[in-house]
Parts: sequence; structure tokens; C-alpha cells
Amino acid sequence: MFLANGVAVASFVSRIPDVQVALGLGDATLGLVLTGISFGVLTGLTTAGRLIARTGSRTPILLGATVVVLALPTTGLAPGGLGLAVALFATGFGGSTMDVGMNAQGVGVERGYARSIIVGFHAAWSVGTLLGALGGLVATTTDTSVLRHLSIVAASIALLTGVSARWLRIADRAAVGTPPRFAVPRGPLLPLALVALAAALGESSAGNWSGVHLRDTVGVVGSPVTWGYVAYTAAMVTSRVVGDRLTRHLGVQRMVTGGGLLAGTGFLLVAAVPALPAALAGFAMVGFGLGSTVPLVFGRAGRVARNPGEGVAAVASVGYLAYLVGPPVIGAIAGSVGLPVAFGLLAVVLVLLTRRSLPAE
Repeated sequence: MFLANGVAVASFVSRIPDVQVALGLGDATLGLVLTGISFGVLTGLTTAGRLIARTGSRTPILLGATVVVLALPTTGLAPGGLGLAVALFATGFGGSTMDVGMNAQGVGVERGYARSIIVGFHAAWSVGTLLGALGGLVATTTDTSVLRHLSIVAASIALLTGVSARWLRIADRAAVGTPPRFAVPRGPLLPLALVALAAALGESSAGNWSGVHLRDTVGVVGSPVTWGYVAYTAAMVTSRVVGDRLTRHLGVQRMVTGGGLLAGTGFLLVAAVPALPAALAGFAMVGFGLGSTVPLVFGRAGRVARNPGEGVAAVASVGYLAYLVGPPVIGAIAGSVGLPVAFGLLAVVLVLLTRRSLPAE
């Protein structure tokens, strides 16, 4: 399910430049339209946080996957910015509902081990994003329409969900008599939420704006505009494949702080050097630096909260605000002073927020 979710996210992101051109959207307008998926994500987080306590994490996984399968192709049918925002709302709702459920399942599985394995689950998500990015590259190169491309992706997600459903066995429903609630992160969850906010801001910015940066700032033409996103996702896959092993050697705090510094340096490189090699190297640094951050934060949140699903949902509710405020803020800055300045400011925010001390388990 991590793989399927990653494919869904990356498949649309890889076609953002094409959708922008097809609908005639400027950078600032695109930023506003992309908040549709952010509102959907936040609504899904609220829904999943309450639903898990009643039903366990299996139900939101399957519900979210179903919504994604139905909504994703509609992003290729949008007649304008408003229609695209509505389609993205539905896609974001399904994706985040699925996201909280699968992370709660992952924390439940990890509890049976005496070591970190949550980053490995997110490695599968990153493999999905890499496959989605490569699929987008192929679709762009072959002039495949957005609708046809995303319909094929939706069918693939439906198949993966059907195969995986029987293995979703973790029983994490709240105890009888415990009222379901959507927790606002406080106490030990608050610093985790702020780190998640920084990481999600970096991830969303690299994903949403890498193609636009290569096209408008670097001057890349044609299918190579997707190379920045491919470099970012490939580095994130690598980071998550080795993430659990590195965490056992370095510890969670060093992984989070060091990763933020590396990602911030990557954004500064992208901002300072408007050339294709520098941009690819910079986006790769962002991917490698942030690859382990969100899974480590979610894993810690699931263990310090009373219920894994509620802990993940509470931290994600703040962390995923990045997907709401990030696109319009980056778009507004890009529209006025350019994407390089936006990336430079983002680097500062990343370094500052990931330096926060994380709570002990």
C-alpha cells in the first residue's frame, strides 16, 4: 500500500507542468490551485484519525485507496483551475486517509520488532514515487494525454489494493469504551509535528516546483523538465533503503538534524546555480536529506501516543499543513521575485525546524 500511494502521488506531480500549460495557469494561480489537494489532505487526516479508533487502520487504507482510484483520472478532465482544484481535493482526501492508515499499520508491525523498520516501509513509498515519476517521463515523451496516463495509474492502484487487502491484519482499534478523538499535537507530539512540517514543506516544494524551476529558471525544454523530480525521488528511495540501518548507528536525532542540513544545502545549491547539473544535484540532496525524516517522526509519534493511528494523525495534521500553505506561498514568492529566492528561504526554514530536540520514547 505504501508503493501504491507513492505511485499515485508522483504520477500527478510529474504532469504538473503539462497541466499548467494546458490550462494556462500562471505560477501564482497554480500555487492556489494546488491548495485543493492540501485541503483534501487535511480533511482526510481528520477523518482517518477518528475512523481508526472505531475500526482500526485497515478501513481507512481501503477507503482512501478507493477514493484515489476514482478521483485521480478526473485531474486530467479538469476544464479549468477550479475544476482541477476540486479533483485535487478528492485525490488529496483519499491519499491522506490511506496514508494515516498505512502508517498506523506500519507502526503496529514495527512494535513486534526490536529495531527500526518504519523507514523501510517508506522506502516502498519512495519506490512508488520513482516509478510514478518515470511513468510520467514516459508519458510526456510519448505525448500520452494526462487523462489516459492517470487512468492507467488508477487501474494499477486498484490492482495493488486488491492484492494487498488480505494482508492488512494489524488490530489497532481503540479499546472498548475509549472515545475516538482527533488529537491536537501537544506535549511530546508538538516538536515531532514541527519537524514533520519542515520535512513536508521541503518534500512538497521539491515535488511541485522542480519541473517548473527547470523549465523557467534553468531553461530546460521538453521531457527533461521531469529530471529534477526523478533525481529527487531516486535519492529519496536510496535514503529510505538505507535509512533503518543508518538510524541504528546514528540515532533518530542525528538523522533528523543532519538530514535537514543536507536538504537545506541542496535547496541553496538549486537557488544559487541556475544550471541543470547543479539543479539535479541539489534536488537529489533534498531527497536524500529528507528521506528518513517523516517515517522516523511518524514512528516516534505512534509510540508516544495512546494509539498509533491517533499519534500519526495528530502529527500529520500539523506536518501536512505544508501542503496547504506551501504551494501558495512558494507560488507568490516565485511570482514576485522568482523561485530561487523561494528555495533559499525554504532552506533556512528547513535547517531551523529540524534542529528541534525530539522527545524520548
